[in-house]
This record gives sequence, structure tokens and C-alpha cells, in this order.
Amino acid sequence: MKVGLIQVDGKWPNLALMKLSAFHKKKGDEVTLIDLSSHVFDRVYASKIFVGGSGVDLKSELPKEIELQVPDYELFKTDYSIGFTSRGCIRDCGFCIVREKEGWIREVPFDFVVSDKVILLDNNFLASPKWKEKLEFFIRQKIKVCFSQGLDIRLINKENAELLSRVKYYDNHFRRRRLYFSFDNPKLEAIVKEKTQILFDVGILPKHLLFYMLVGYDTTKEEDYHRFEVLRDLGVLPFVMIYNGRRDSQRLRDFARWINQRYYNWVEWKNYDRHYRSKLLEVSKKQ
Repeated sequence: MKVGLIQVDGKWPNLALMKLSAFHKKKGDEVTLIDLSSHVFDRVYASKIFVGGSGVDLKSELPKEIELQVPDYELFKTDYSIGFTSRGCIRDCGFCIVREKEGWIREVPFDFVVSDKVILLDNNFLASPKWKEKLEFFIRQKIKVCFSQGLDIRLINKENAELLSRVKYYDNHFRRRRLYFSFDNPKLEAIVKEKTQILFDVGILPKHLLFYMLVGYDTTKEEDYHRFEVLRDLGVLPFVMIYNGRRDSQRLRDFARWINQRYYNWVEWKNYDRHYRSKLLEVSKKQ
């Protein structure tokens, strides 16, 4: 059989496609990744042989025999492993689909790690009953780890903080030291301050921490700005995530750009406008 695989969207290698590729190659099928990124189209048509993905159906899953495949990393020529060590979550946040899609946290096979770098997709890694075993494995094997979906700041304690400090944690490009967390609810301010101090106490540097900030869901603009101030004062990096990619609020988009592009280092929010970057370029050209 000749099998064609298409990645319709997303910048990361598609985990489902890599598992499908591994499954079909084991059966002796010829697998081809059809690359649409190098072509420019006015319109693209796709015929669905099967339906999958959270954007289509929260309950749709790969067949178990495919889900359990070790991904075919050759498909996207990746030099790192990618996958889940657990699925589901102990939280049930109103803005998140994980509990509805995957249920309570549970362990899944941990055999996809076949290189010295790994991108983890776990929704709540530290809530896994085997978090300690996994961290010790990464330390022992000297594996570079990206906790791409973020760690739960509420679950930080002296024990897991000390182990995290010994892990070779990195961003998703494996260039910068990075641990990801979130500060989505203003009520977590005291916890964020307490738990970050635990991380600092074990030697993790503030500049290694990036905190996602959800805006446009159920917080006011004053609460959004205050959360930014808290994170800035802690010396960590804030990063704004707009709820459901809302396009109806120019203020939210401006606020996200001001923070995510680090313009706050040069101009106060009250003096910022969406043309700030253009103005900087104009000044630069004149100099």
C-alpha cells in the first residue's frame, strides 16, 4: 500500500502522523510525507479518510495499536523524541479541554524516548504518580528535557524542585534553559510567589522560568496588568496567551505584543501603541 501523510497545520512535527508512519512501515507499506509548506496555493482541498484531533472531535482517538507505536522520527527528520508520559489532568479548569478529552491523569507507555533530547507533551507532568521516577530517569540518562505544556506551580515542593534543578531542562529549540509554568488565576498570586522562591532556593535562576498568562477569559485588564507586575518583580519571564485566540479585542492583542516582545523593557504600557515596533525601526534607520 502507498500511504500519504499531510500535516495541515502546526510548526511541530505531528505526533499522530509519526505513529501512523511507524504503523504502516512495520506492515511494509510505502509512506510519503506530502509537504505543502513549499508551495503557495489560493485554495487547498483535503479529503478526510478518518477524523481526528481536538479541533474536530474531543473524543476521537487513534486506534490503540497505532497509539502505542513508537513514533517514526525519520518522517520529520527530528533529532529529539516527542510524546506523553501521562495523559489527562487532576485539574478541571473551565478554559481547558484536557479533562473532558482525556479524563483523570493516568500513566501511558514511556518507550518513545530514544534520543538524548525529548519534548514532553504531558498536560500535568508533576501530577503523575511516577513524576519522581521519570525525573530521576532524565537525570540519570542526562537527557535534555522540554516540559512544553508547562508544569503546575501549585505542585512544586522542595523534593521535586531539587530534582528539577538537576534536570537538563530546555526550551523547545533546546537553546535556552527553560521551565514553563502558568499564572492564569489572579488568586494564585501568593502561591506563585511562595513556589517560585522554593525554585530559587534550589538554584534555579529566575530567568530560566517562563510563566504563561491567560487573558480574555475571566480576568479584568487591571488583574492582567497586576499579574504581569508580579512576574516582572519576581524576575521571571511573562508570556501572554489570549483565550481561544480572540481577535475581537485590539487591547488584548496589543497587551500580548507588549509583553511577549519584551517591549516593557523600553516603554511603559500606558505609553505603548501597536506601531511601537515601526517607530523603533524608523529611529534605527535615522541613526
